[in-house]
Amino acid sequence: MNYSIDTYGYPLGFKVVDGSTPSSLTLNMTGRQTIKVEACHLMGHQREVVLTEGGGAAWRLTSDEGLHLKGTDLAPFPFGYFNAGLQGDLLNRIRYYSNFLNIPLMDVNLKLDNEYWLLGSFVDGSGKGVANPTQVEIRLKSQFSDEQIIHLIHRAINTSPAMAFLKSELKSTFSLTINGKRKVLSELIDPMVDIPMDPFLRYQEPLRPIVGKESERNIIQKLRSREEGDISIAPPGSSSKIIRNIKGQGHFLEEPGITEIESWLALPGMSHFLFISDEGGTSKAPSGLGLLSSGIAFCFITQIARYIENMKLNVDGVRLVQFTPFSISEGADNHFHVGDAESIETHLFLNGSLSEDMFEKLLNMSARTCYLHATALNSLQPKITLIHNNNELSFV
Repeated sequence: MNYSIDTYGYPLGFKVVDGSTPSSLTLNMTGRQTIKVEACHLMGHQREVVLTEGGGAAWRLTSDEGLHLKGTDLAPFPFGYFNAGLQGDLLNRIRYYSNFLNIPLMDVNLKLDNEYWLLGSFVDGSGKGVANPTQVEIRLKSQFSDEQIIHLIHRAINTSPAMAFLKSELKSTFSLTINGKRKVLSELIDPMVDIPMDPFLRYQEPLRPIVGKESERNIIQKLRSREEGDISIAPPGSSSKIIRNIKGQGHFLEEPGITEIESWLALPGMSHFLFISDEGGTSKAPSGLGLLSSGIAFCFITQIARYIENMKLNVDGVRLVQFTPFSISEGADNHFHVGDAESIETHLFLNGSLSEDMFEKLLNMSARTCYLHATALNSLQPKITLIHNNNELSFV
C-alpha cells in the first residue's frame, strides 16, 4: 500500500462494517470474544488497520509516529491507542458497577500513565523492549462511603479484561509467511493453525467510510496541544535506558456509554491525540478493547519498520493479522464477574529478497523490541490511586 493516510481526505478513523449485534463483553455479559486486527504498513511509519470487534462492527484506524522517529505525525502513535484502550475499558466497568450497585458517581476522571524503555540496539540485534507497571489515578465524587467506593472500584478492575491483560503472563504466538510461503519457526512459538487471508488479498482497494450518520463521528482527532520543547531524533539504540512515558486522561461524555480520552507521549514537541470509545454497545466508535488491540498491532509493525529502516533491508509489503481473545466469567457469586485476556496470536506476511533466516531474524527482533508484547509477557500489576471526594483512599 503505497499511499498516505491522508491521500483520500478521510478521517483518521471510520466505520467500514456495521455490526450485527453488540459486543457482549462491552455490555459486561459473560462470554468469550476474539478481536481481529488486520494491519498493513503504508509508507514511512504510517499504518492502517481494520479492527473487527466481537459484535461484528469493523473500523479502519490509522497510526503514525512523531517526528522523533521520522514519522509525519499525522495520526496517533501506537502507545496512544493502547493507553486509550485501557482507559476506555476501565471506565466501562466503573460505569457498569455504578449502575449495578446503585451508587451514582460524579466527576469521574481517569489518569493513566504507561512507561516503557528500550535497552540495546536495532543495529546489532540486541534491542529489547521493557514495560513498567501501569499507573492509574481514579478521581471521583459521590454521596457514599469510602468503603462502598473501594468495593465498586475493586469490582470494576476485576471485571476489566484490559486490566487482566496487564496482570497476566501471556506468551504470544506467531506465524511467518514469506513471499506467499509459510516458514517453520525455530525460536518463537507457532500457533500451528491455518493462516488467515493475507490483508493485501482481502483489501485490494483503499477502504472507504460506509454511508451513514455513525460513520461521520470524529472518533480520532489530532489536537492542537503539543508538549513544550524541540523535537530530538530518537537513536536506534543505547547502552542506557531510553524511557518513553505515555500519559492519558479520560472521562465520560454526556451521551450514554461514550468516553473521551486524550493521550500523548511525554517528550518535547509531541502532539496530543483524542480518542472516542463506545462502551455502551451501540458501535458508534471502537470499544476500549478494540483500541487496545489495535495499539498492539501498530506497535509491532513499528518495530518491524524501524528494523528494516536501520538495517536497510530489502523488505516491503509488511502486513499482519492479529487475534486477541478476551472473556468475562462468573466469579465467586453470580454478580462478581472476572475479566480475562489470552495470548496474542499474530500472523506476519512479508515480501522481499532476504534469506529465510534473515526474514525470521526480522520477526524475532521485532517480537523482542515490541513494548506491548513485553507488556503481555510479564505480569504487571497496575498501581491504583483512588481519590474520593478529594481524599486519597488506601487501595490495595
